[in-house]
Amino acid sequence: MSRAENHIVRLTFWQTILSVVGILVALLALYAALNESAAVRQQTAAAVWPFVQLTIADFDTGEAAGFSIGFTNAGVGPAKVGDVMVSIDGKPAPDWRALVGLVGGDAGAMVSRNFISDRVLRPDETVEIIATMDVPLARRLITAIREPGNYIAFCYCSIFDDCWLADSRKNLQAPEPVEMCPDYGDVAYRN
Repeated sequence: MSRAENHIVRLTFWQTILSVVGILVALLALYAALNESAAVRQQTAAAVWPFVQLTIADFDTGEAAGFSIGFTNAGVGPAKVGDVMVSIDGKPAPDWRALVGLVGGDAGAMVSRNFISDRVLRPDETVEIIATMDVPLARRLITAIREPGNYIAFCYCSIFDDCWLADSRKNLQAPEPVEMCPDYGDVAYRN
């Protein structure tokens, strides 16, 4: 091999080494960028994480009684609430009248109510779906909510469509992550 050919072979060798090093550096940079991107996505999701809590308030002093069911977003981001299911003795209550009827209450009792399905709860917002100070009805609702077969199930999502399903028969402090909220159809609690 001539001296010129030798020089070209050496030059080609170093160019190959530098190309391989360049590819390795590029792959390392890509790996670091992907890891950073995943960390940023997790931080962003945590910054808007909702946490909807079921709140049941009741009292009975003998002369007075009251009962309410509410939902509070205790998270840091808005919660898109999906369908809610209220079941008494295995029968769904699609609205407050059905709920009052299922517990044997008087349809003429004073009840305040609000909707929760398909609603957005901002952080620290509470919505009571039903409340009453009617003594007989409050007592019936207090008794019904304590029965093991009766339950409330609800689903909510973050603004990134991460969704959780909560059920009062399970641990409400650890809702189950789901792909999407179930559609309870005609048996969903609407108001």
